[in-house]
Amino acid sequence: MVKESLGANQVSMKKSIVSAIMVLTLLFLVFPLFPNVSSQPENIKVLSYSWYVYSNEYFTVVTVVGEVQNIGTTTVTLPLLDGKIYTSDGVVQAYSIPTRAYTKYLVPQQKAPFYMDFPPDASTTGDLSWLSLGVDRVEFEVLEANATSNYQYPDITIKESSASVVDGVYWANGVIQNTGSQTAKNIRVVGTFYNASGSAVAMGYTGDDPLTPTSLAPSQTLSFKVGAWDLNQTEVSSNQKISSFSFLVLVEEPILSGVAPPPSTTPSPNTSSTANPTDSNSNSPVDSTPWAIYAIVSVVVIFGLVGALLLLRQRKSQAAMKRKIQRQQRRQVVKNKKR
Repeated sequence: MVKESLGANQVSMKKSIVSAIMVLTLLFLVFPLFPNVSSQPENIKVLSYSWYVYSNEYFTVVTVVGEVQNIGTTTVTLPLLDGKIYTSDGVVQAYSIPTRAYTKYLVPQQKAPFYMDFPPDASTTGDLSWLSLGVDRVEFEVLEANATSNYQYPDITIKESSASVVDGVYWANGVIQNTGSQTAKNIRVVGTFYNASGSAVAMGYTGDDPLTPTSLAPSQTLSFKVGAWDLNQTEVSSNQKISSFSFLVLVEEPILSGVAPPPSTTPSPNTSSTANPTDSNSNSPVDSTPWAIYAIVSVVVIFGLVGALLLLRQRKSQAAMKRKIQRQQRRQVVKNKKR
């Protein structure tokens, strides 16, 4: 498995101030026309998580399942997380494969699950022997969460839901309905499963292929089911027993632009089912500010922005380099342990 690239391309600090002013002036003038693509990792909060050892005939890994929430005021896309496991002696023993939360667009206050693996070769011992020391905690770092003005079609709602256990697999069943005015295409449903205390213990989704039919016209309904991965309910401990679940509906088309409506919660008997936003569509607001005002303001603030931008990029480059060095050191530790 290949780790995803971290950090942006380094910016040369030798560019002239004149060039920087020209670029910043242009960006300042056209900024209102483009979506906000700044990274906002501080707005992604891990609400809860749990861990277990997953094993099959090919490999054995420590798996962490959790749930994140966008606590900011802007929609973000493709949140990327990293993690490290501490044992009871306070030592970091294992590092995760960076993973994205199971959603493309996460609107403010919306939640999504994540599934994170810690393979043996990414641990300090080169295996899972450190588990004998006892897991104390898992610490997470949000590596990326880019702000965007886009959001998916929100009017696919959960109309019914139920649950059953078949051969140890916990299945959450439901019916979705298109309550909006546009046809939704390529729909998938992600499930987050919780124990009695409300902590996320498992996740699953309807599959890599979209539900059939792949288009859902206004007022139409569609049935689905989601199974909880890995946790055989006839064998797991009491704290891994599933008692409730929530749904997150993913829609590839249409993609809208503007201020996304808030997510809504649709409760069902004996479950907690979270659907996508159900408010009416919200298009991008028209900016009526005259261009002349932007030009005047840009002249006033541009010199301050030059210094701030150069300093910010320098710090970002230093932070990216620091993370790169840390990861190289981690890999070296693992290699030394194997020798």
